[in-house]
Amino acid sequence: MAAGLLSYARSPRSLAAKLFLLAMIGTFTATVTGGAYDSTDLSNTVLAKWVVTSSLLALSLLFELTLIFPIDHPIGFRPPNARGVAVAAMTISAVAIGLSADASPTDWLNGRTSALMTGYFAFATIASTVLLLRSRPLANEAGRRSATVFLAGLLIFATIGIMASLRLADPETGPEGTYGNALGIIVLVGVALAGILFMGPIVRDRISKPGSPVAERMTSSSKSKFKLEHRRVYLVEEAKPVYSMRMFTDILKGRCFDCENDESFACESLECNSCKLPCPCRECTKSKKRTQGLIVTRNYPKDIREKYFLQTTPVVWLSTVAGKDSTDPAKLNVLSDHLVNFMEKSNNGVVYVDGLEYLTTSNDFPRVLKAVDRWTETAMISSSSLILSFDPRAFDLKEVALLERNREVVRPDVGAK
Repeated sequence: MAAGLLSYARSPRSLAAKLFLLAMIGTFTATVTGGAYDSTDLSNTVLAKWVVTSSLLALSLLFELTLIFPIDHPIGFRPPNARGVAVAAMTISAVAIGLSADASPTDWLNGRTSALMTGYFAFATIASTVLLLRSRPLANEAGRRSATVFLAGLLIFATIGIMASLRLADPETGPEGTYGNALGIIVLVGVALAGILFMGPIVRDRISKPGSPVAERMTSSSKSKFKLEHRRVYLVEEAKPVYSMRMFTDILKGRCFDCENDESFACESLECNSCKLPCPCRECTKSKKRTQGLIVTRNYPKDIREKYFLQTTPVVWLSTVAGKDSTDPAKLNVLSDHLVNFMEKSNNGVVYVDGLEYLTTSNDFPRVLKAVDRWTETAMISSSSLILSFDPRAFDLKEVALLERNREVVRPDVGAK
């Protein structure tokens, strides 16, 4: 409980801190209710309902935390998305199991309640672990360390919950059993340790939104030579990713092609929120923010930054070499999650991808096409643009036709450099 209050006091506006506080309140309620077994006039059945409902709701809140940590994935209820449905299902299941909890004449929990509680803890723990392991590679270095600590706390919390649900149905270890006091001490120590592990990342503000879209510094007051429409996908057919990269950096660092304000100037500051000067981009009615970019490439990130003078734009390197900026091409789902997460959070995003040929060496073409279709659909329903650079000579005619469908095909001049 103290860990939850401290986390909330440090970050009162953080959704993660609020969820963690509610989870700790549920855990505290379950622990106190269980400890008051001998000093209350409530029946075993009422106590069982309180303990089971509180503990399962606490676990469902921790499950919800894994959806926004270490990568902030949107949870939608209106309209619902898969994460919103999962949260609603977990919460409803926790309440349903808690309200149906019952005690047997000899034990505190009957066999059915114990089995349901154990199954819920096991399922929620496995689901949360999978979510954390999938999100962890997309986080920055601090986020990955915090995810490891958070996972350790989650496993301790789940182990204590499963052990308690099994033991409370045993006469020897129930509240009045021979080992009842020992079980209570183990539960208290385990919950305290888990709370401390959970608190660390939250107090340090590590449960945040790493990889959030950031605009590049405007280096030119001239308009872009290229017009990129929102919700469009541009398929650039070229032998080397030169023309497409020029498209990307031009719109990223200058004014929009159809900018209506000719008084724009090259701003030297990235602290737009504190700047009091009149800003044409801020007053723009077409885009809520300046263009924010994301690069996925086969080229080394440092070389990309030095060649095109990019400072804040995140660069993902398609490589089997482990590193904070690299992604294994065989882990196509991880790459897709990264792109989709960026486009969903960006207000005026442009995603650039080259290396489709390389992706097909680690995945078959139908799988790569399915991923590209997912990126395309996300770009269409968001305010983002997507630029795909590929060499048509690396694919057969049927594969090229499938890639060109539903996308704007760009064929630069042969002499373009």
